Amino acid sequence: MEDRIATAKLTANNEVETVPLAMLADYQLITPPEDFSLLLTLAHRFKGKKLVFFNSTAQGGGVALMRHALIPLFKLLDVDAHWYILLPNQAVFDVTKTKFHNVLQSVADKGVELTLKDKRIYNAWIKENAEKFDSVFRQADVIVIDDPQPSGLIPYIKKANPRAKVIYRSHIQIVASLVNQPHTSQHTTWNFIWKNVKEADCYVSHPIREFIPANVPAKKVVLMPATTDPLDGLNKPLTEEQMADYLNFFNRILFDEKQQSLDENRPYIAQIARFDPSKGLPDVIESYRKVREMLNGENQSVPQLVLAGNGSIDDPDGLPLYHATLELLRSEHYADLASDVKVARLPHMDQLLNTLMRKSQIALQLSLKEGFEVKVTEALMKGKPVIAYRAGGIPLQIQDGMDGSL
Repeated sequence: MEDRIATAKLTANNEVETVPLAMLADYQLITPPEDFSLLLTLAHRFKGKKLVFFNSTAQGGGVALMRHALIPLFKLLDVDAHWYILLPNQAVFDVTKTKFHNVLQSVADKGVELTLKDKRIYNAWIKENAEKFDSVFRQADVIVIDDPQPSGLIPYIKKANPRAKVIYRSHIQIVASLVNQPHTSQHTTWNFIWKNVKEADCYVSHPIREFIPANVPAKKVVLMPATTDPLDGLNKPLTEEQMADYLNFFNRILFDEKQQSLDENRPYIAQIARFDPSKGLPDVIESYRKVREMLNGENQSVPQLVLAGNGSIDDPDGLPLYHATLELLRSEHYADLASDVKVARLPHMDQLLNTLMRKSQIALQLSLKEGFEVKVTEALMKGKPVIAYRAGGIPLQIQDGMDGSL
């Protein structure tokens, strides 16, 4: 099945070559006329200029999903846009996930601190990438740096091409209240990142003021939520036959992991998310146990639970947390329900995630910390009620009691 899916490719220069899934006329059909006219005007105004994006992975996570949709749209608009991926380095990704991402979101283990050794590892990697992409820096007019991983490139960009405008885009929840306190691990991590980010011309944050550290000048801040594309593989309509194929594929994944198949004659609740400390997976399982207990007490049918998501090269937490979730389900506390919980790390196949969401009865998003989590909007677009915690940008998407519950 994976052979039948159009996928992006990485060139020798680490540029992502995306695959268009729609025509410009298709976007015009789903866009208000005034907005589409503005889009064309802005694209025309940008002609003759080059736009470049940098991040740490081409697959997995919200940044990659947004870029997979945005770059093909730019091409349709005749905008000269390019997307580059930094050189993979597992030692660096251990630092950027555990001591950048998890610390800033305040989900890291107690005592986790950014060390001098960590800084040296990160700085050496940034220097290597800066040398590789020097010619890209020099040719660009606007460069977008997505999240902390590539933030160290900003001083190199400014030195190579002072005329280029640099936009730093923050996609994660930053607990600014802790960042602003001296002697916290969040303060230490942020100050290391900020010495590079402060050279950017613009700082884009999710529309939540509590995510913005106090030392970011207000005049540089732009508020913008995450986005999703109604026409990409995550959201486009699928036929019943197509969804049946994807569910069969999902069951083969479960079989390979020695789990029972999803019973398609019974409803299921789904949380589609990475295996990440911020996603509240133990809370999901405990909530499911309580729901089963309640429904059994009322002699009502009990739905299954699907916990599924894919990983990314820059996220070393994924596999350990996947195994920790399976281990939790093997405990005596959850022995009676374990066979009804389907836990799967999925390949990068948008249509499979689309199917699992479309076929679900209810979507969950019990994140403890969250950037925006556009999976909530994707579920609502498919007509699924969403039960979620009030984390990050989630409350901006759900009308409590109408299309979901917070």
